[in-house]
Amino acid sequence: MLKFTQNKPHPLLRNYICGYWLLEAGAAPKTIELVPDGYPELFFSLVGSVQVLTGENGQVGSPRSGLIGQWSGRFTLEAAAFSKVLYVKLYPWTPFRLFNIPASYLTDATPDMEALTQKPDFRALYHRVGSTASFDHAVALLNDFFLQKLAVFADENLFIHHAVRQIYASNGAVSIDRLTERIHASRRYVEKIFTQQVGMSPKQYARIIRVKKASMLMLNPKFTGTLNEIAGSLHYYDQSHFLKDFKSVVQQTPTAFLRQQVDFSLEGVEAYLRQWDYS
Repeated sequence: MLKFTQNKPHPLLRNYICGYWLLEAGAAPKTIELVPDGYPELFFSLVGSVQVLTGENGQVGSPRSGLIGQWSGRFTLEAAAFSKVLYVKLYPWTPFRLFNIPASYLTDATPDMEALTQKPDFRALYHRVGSTASFDHAVALLNDFFLQKLAVFADENLFIHHAVRQIYASNGAVSIDRLTERIHASRRYVEKIFTQQVGMSPKQYARIIRVKKASMLMLNPKFTGTLNEIAGSLHYYDQSHFLKDFKSVVQQTPTAFLRQQVDFSLEGVEAYLRQWDYS
């Protein structure tokens, strides 16, 4: 059985890092089918390894550390027996500032730390974090490292923050025209800056958030609603439009998706769902 443990970032980092998560596998390897969630993630294998696979093209890679960029479709994690992997869940604007790489280069990609950056401080971080089996120690190392990097966020684009928050608040139902009202920008500008700093267009990003929210409702044992009620809560015109969006992202029907989920305990499901904060 998989176990998830959360640790919050230093308060000064909470606009750039959503949280630290430790994934621990038991005596048997585990496979997790994942819906893209709009959050890129750094990862560090503390014990064992993890493989990242796509729904269509097979194995992407199993590096010891690296970045899982924005994903446009369903993908899979395969955790080795007794593995421990630390994930740094980043806000969507963070990788662009942290690595000075257009986020679109990282979409549907899992570059290892060597390919991601040539900066020696990141390589040193990988070795320091990867050499400890203690989650708390690893988090302390990461907090110290990112606090030293705060200067790189000084030139951040506050419109991106606003637009992403609007998408979160609307459960992905906000229009591009609504996003541009605050700055009176053209659709072309918004799409260009989103692709550069988030990794995809605002329309595609909003669809991913909408579908992710639907998957979270379906996985939540406390939710007893129907698919039609899920569609209504997410402001879909009707259930058929919801199913079309879900299949375009997950490449499966909701029923098929639920059949492939890992069997969590109630506490495990609740911990798993706490990864995502779309407030």
